[in-house]
Amino acid sequence: MQPSRQALTPCLAFVRPIHTPVKIRMPQISHQNLQTLLKQVKWNDAGLVAAIAQDHQSQEILMLAWMNDASLQLTIETGHAVYWSRSRQKLWHKGESSGHQQVIHDIRLDCDGDAILLQVEQVGSIACHTGRRSCFYRTLGDKGWEENAPVIKDPNDIYHLPSKD
Repeated sequence: MQPSRQALTPCLAFVRPIHTPVKIRMPQISHQNLQTLLKQVKWNDAGLVAAIAQDHQSQEILMLAWMNDASLQLTIETGHAVYWSRSRQKLWHKGESSGHQQVIHDIRLDCDGDAILLQVEQVGSIACHTGRRSCFYRTLGDKGWEENAPVIKDPNDIYHLPSKD
């Protein structure tokens, strides 16, 4: 289900202030050109496209999320990553509850038009809800999936959750 344009406004009322260490100049795209760009994306049957977030300097893959046309439009307009949460069925501004925003440096569309690459500056160095730099912290080893990256910050501290003691 796609949100109405009015439903986009609450996404801009972030829980934490946006910190932009580097001023990024996003391309100035007219509304008409933006609508043309959105039509060039091959959305899946649910109206979504896979979006890969990559560190713009190190080229490290940080995470994979989903975008709908509204989240891609907001990402272009604001210069900050906005995704579509499939579990919550709502727009999700990366970092709205953790403070770990993603400042957009570049947006790319793959050759088939069915995947987006966001080159980002990861504010706070944590992209994963597990408290790690990247969501891709498991490597296939001889005994199965092996964790290859430490937790930088306990998720309970990030999201202010009660401890499980």
